[in-house]
Amino acid sequence: MAISAYLPTYVQGAMGKSVLAAGLALAANSVSWAFASIAAGRLMVRRSYRVAAVVGGLALVAGAMMLASLDPTRGVAWAATGSFVIGIGMGFCNTAFVVSIQASVDWDERGVATSSYMFMRIVGQSVGAAVFGAVLNFGIGRHGPEAGELVNRLLDPALRHTLGTAEFARLSDAIASSLHLVYIIAALAAVVTLGLACALPAALSPTRPRAHAHEHG
Repeated sequence: MAISAYLPTYVQGAMGKSVLAAGLALAANSVSWAFASIAAGRLMVRRSYRVAAVVGGLALVAGAMMLASLDPTRGVAWAATGSFVIGIGMGFCNTAFVVSIQASVDWDERGVATSSYMFMRIVGQSVGAAVFGAVLNFGIGRHGPEAGELVNRLLDPALRHTLGTAEFARLSDAIASSLHLVYIIAALAAVVTLGLACALPAALSPTRPRAHAHEHG
């Protein structure tokens, strides 16, 4: 959610770039996620779920740290690269987690296991959007009660020119500082994800089911 909901806000609001630039930064995440999912499937077969998840966790931490260090002067390329790296992390982690969950239960329980995974993912997205949105709104609100409406004008290319230079700089700084905290929180969540990935059983993989793994664990 830190990417899909708030990276375009950073690119348009803090950097003053176009909607197209924001879309390109966001697209980098989707592209890398798709290819990383394919790579994760192959890595799981050759190694284990844990290896694939740890690779994803490391990418999540690296990408979140890149975005936490994001500055308007770094440009769209830096934002797109951070988005791309996080997409790699999401592709590896999501694939490793969902396949390992499905493999850990019997066939007649896979529907329940998969739906439980999807439900928790939706809960996480909802909580993430709420927390990150609260952080952003709090940061913007500190600049005055009228800041929210002015930010809407800042994000609208047709109305952006109505803002004065001083107002533009003040609002851009407010968005950048607020989203900086958002990406620090995202980096902490990525570290937790990496820790959970490291806790996965080392011997489990699609070619080594539970019983076989216990025998050789």
